[in-house]
Amino acid sequence: MQDNNSYNTTKDSVQISIAPDFLIKYNPSRKRVLQLITAGWSNATIAEDLNFSTKNIESITTMLIRLAKIHDANGHLNPRARLVAKCYFARKLKYHPSQEPPNELLSEDQTATLLLVAAGLSNKTIGRILGISEKTVESRLNNLFLQFGINAKANKIINPRLRLIAVTNSRMNITPEVFDEIWQKTNNVDLEQVVNNPQELRESVLKMAAKLVEEAPKHRDNAHRELMFQQRATQQTFINPSHIQNVYNRLNNPNPSEREHLK
Repeated sequence: MQDNNSYNTTKDSVQISIAPDFLIKYNPSRKRVLQLITAGWSNATIAEDLNFSTKNIESITTMLIRLAKIHDANGHLNPRARLVAKCYFARKLKYHPSQEPPNELLSEDQTATLLLVAAGLSNKTIGRILGISEKTVESRLNNLFLQFGINAKANKIINPRLRLIAVTNSRMNITPEVFDEIWQKTNNVDLEQVVNNPQELRESVLKMAAKLVEEAPKHRDNAHRELMFQQRATQQTFINPSHIQNVYNRLNNPNPSEREHLK
């Protein structure tokens, strides 16, 4: 069950809820750090927000990665992104629609790249799986940063890769069902063997990407409706106290001409 506390600041409009689990139970600092990592904040910005040193944030992040049992001896994973992916798959965190309209439609190549980024794989591994160079992966990511308005050079404020994951998940560019499928194909497998024989995974990823692109308008509209529903639910109707008093007086002391009207 997700908790009801979501985090939202002027630095980042994507809201994240985190349910208690083995990573954060009984430790508010770990929970807050994980929440801000998930929203795409950089270590420096998290340290500033919590009034910790950057080294303390790095230490907490390292501890979270260790507790999540994320191991990578060959550079196939991006540890922070993999941590976020593992929590997302375990339904320990949930992205809420951002305040911006979900209006980005991506190509199949962009979506395929984004799927592997969301699963927490490194640029080198993504390139080998998709049969493209690492530079091409970086170029696609830079185009995605530009498309989603992410300043990839503002590293003091955000981690561009994690911010991209946060925004695309909140806007439903990647559905939970498709994410689960890509996670199953990249978790508890020998990634070294996968990247040496990537054809099967490549075909699977491209197939998932094509499906997402085909259904993107529907998911975009659903996400937009959910956002509008949440905004309407939080709006409070203003009631004029003098008007209420006037109605009360009329109901309790109606003059003869109003009695028939009020019946």
